[in-house]
Amino acid sequence: MRFCQSFMTALYRYIGPDIDVPAGDMGVGGREIGYLYGQYRRLKGVWENGVLTGKGLSYGGSLIRPEATGYGAVYYLQEVLKHEHDTIEGKKIAISGYGNVGWGIMKKAAQLGAAVTYFAGPDGYIHDPDGVITDEKLNFILKMRAEDPMHCKPYADKFGVEFVPGAKCWGVKDVDIYMPAAMQNDVRMESAEKIAASGVKYYIEVANMPTTNDALNYLRQQKHMIVAPSKAVNAGGVGVSALEMAQNSERLVWTAEEVDAQLHKMMETIHRMSAEAAEEYGLGYDLVAGANIAGFKKVAEAMMEQGCF
Repeated sequence: MRFCQSFMTALYRYIGPDIDVPAGDMGVGGREIGYLYGQYRRLKGVWENGVLTGKGLSYGGSLIRPEATGYGAVYYLQEVLKHEHDTIEGKKIAISGYGNVGWGIMKKAAQLGAAVTYFAGPDGYIHDPDGVITDEKLNFILKMRAEDPMHCKPYADKFGVEFVPGAKCWGVKDVDIYMPAAMQNDVRMESAEKIAASGVKYYIEVANMPTTNDALNYLRQQKHMIVAPSKAVNAGGVGVSALEMAQNSERLVWTAEEVDAQLHKMMETIHRMSAEAAEEYGLGYDLVAGANIAGFKKVAEAMMEQGCF
């Protein structure tokens, strides 16, 4: 709390609902956002509840915000599968991480008939052939990470499944989709080579830049693989932050179903824009290039129209 209050004392001059709006990320959850927002209010003497997102529900937060990035990633995955005339039902997924993002992937995948059968933590990885699909398993992960976020072995002990210490699950062959969802530079060239050799078709980045540049370029060169970039796939978290701000401005709290529907529509649009941009420039179904082009064009057009040169 003291750290958050000190940090906000230096930061508050540079943020605001119409200036810049921070949100939580690794190591900054609901507790820290609460301390930061409380100090902001103390310093400013105003109720500007659009200044931070990821707030608690009692003071302007949005339903499904913690799960939003994971939910959005699965919705994006659905669009990729549709493009390939495939469906998510029955798919097995390997992910890294089991924080809010990974947990959101697990939960939404289970709702849609898929299953996360591998997930990795700092101490190793879990292989659960049945998948993390029950409320008991999902709730245990919440409890496990709250008590000791550095170890996922307790999951294996609880449910009698395989735990492989000191390793990541990249390269396993009995899955359909890889979704790195933990941290930056999680997948390096050695892991990328294992992923390519596994024969898995879908590589969906979720965390912020989880693949090193050389590894990502290598995976993009694999003709049997479709690679989706984090800058598009993980936009659901930022998107629901915007929805949280919209609710703040309207002094409303939308239902979880309303937020989820908006998120789903948002991810469909992001995938479509990326695919169309790649197609327009003769790059086929290159989602990495398409996301880069679509993002660049949006910024460039805005700058040109405002004379920002």
